[in-house]
Amino acid sequence: MGGIKIQEDLCLVCNACTAVCPTEAIEIDPFKTCMLCMSCVEACPTGALYQSNGIIAYNPSKCLKCGDCAEACPTKIKKVDDRYPYSKGHCILCKRCVEICPIEIISIPGVIEKPKKKIQIPKEPIVVTEDCVGCEICVPVCPIGAIKMEDGRAVVDKDKCVYCSICAQTCPWNAIYVAGRIPKKRKKEILKFEVDESKCIGCALCVEVCPGDMIKFNRERNIVELPKACPACKLCVKACPVDALTLEVKFESPHPITEEGLVIIEEDYDILEKCARVCPTDAIVVDKKSKSIRMCIVCGACTVACPTGALKLGKINHRGKEYNRIEYSPYLCRKCGECVKVCPMKTLRLSRSKIPLKGYCVMCLLCLSCAEAEKKKVLELR
Repeated sequence: MGGIKIQEDLCLVCNACTAVCPTEAIEIDPFKTCMLCMSCVEACPTGALYQSNGIIAYNPSKCLKCGDCAEACPTKIKKVDDRYPYSKGHCILCKRCVEICPIEIISIPGVIEKPKKKIQIPKEPIVVTEDCVGCEICVPVCPIGAIKMEDGRAVVDKDKCVYCSICAQTCPWNAIYVAGRIPKKRKKEILKFEVDESKCIGCALCVEVCPGDMIKFNRERNIVELPKACPACKLCVKACPVDALTLEVKFESPHPITEEGLVIIEEDYDILEKCARVCPTDAIVVDKKSKSIRMCIVCGACTVACPTGALKLGKINHRGKEYNRIEYSPYLCRKCGECVKVCPMKTLRLSRSKIPLKGYCVMCLLCLSCAEAEKKKVLELR
């Protein structure tokens, strides 16, 4: 047996598997899973962790919380804390992760295996495939309003599209591809997913529409049972005739479609805050409350929305390689705010200073110089 195996390139980052794992043996993006290598068992000084019929068993009464098991774990999924049962991260072969995965890309070799999925990635600039479930999640996230629904399927206006890939990053079911790439999903957190039992009439329409068969109907109680986490397409919420379902989702910021250009490679808040200070256009935004960083991804959405031509997508050459940058002409700017409305990273804002607009990247690379001076690689020009 080789532990938990996930086809990472196709993962929806829905976190359904992590939500049901009783021992926290799976982490998603970055991926960590228990390999059942038994390194933790061998390192345990008290026998609290032991091998039983090919799996890792645990006796909390013997655990000293010394952390030797976590230190020995090659994937660093093993953890020790003060929450009962203290030692976590070892697979117990309960198979819940395999059963809950909505697209069946999780296997446990030697126990339960799913065939590796192969997909034909469209090569066109942007494509909505037949996997579209018509959830409409992509429509409001498009910064320039280039997506609409036709016959229950998302349709992209290619004349408007700036190929920022935010629709593909946000699509719950991997139905949108940009530039012939498998989209890297935005992380999301389900804040609330509840059924109001006083409203539910047991019609099971939500069960029928769920693309991943993740909602179950409890016949004994005549009520639906919701998963702890899922792709969050909200089709179930829309289908419910009595508004008994509530689903609230929080998305992280979008990211660039490619790894070319100026990219954040490590989210070190303190150093990136210093980088933000030297940016002449405030294209790096520091959120002190959430300790998060947003940065202009030079997608060009603002240049499309600008009615006067004050914003344009330009080019700049660094060490023989050409990169996109945003060019701004203040004398053409009417301060209408259309660019601010469409900015997917929410870095753009109107200012009362001599330069009336802030938040666009001109690729001056002062931030990169600052990061390099700190001798820690948090930014990179690729």
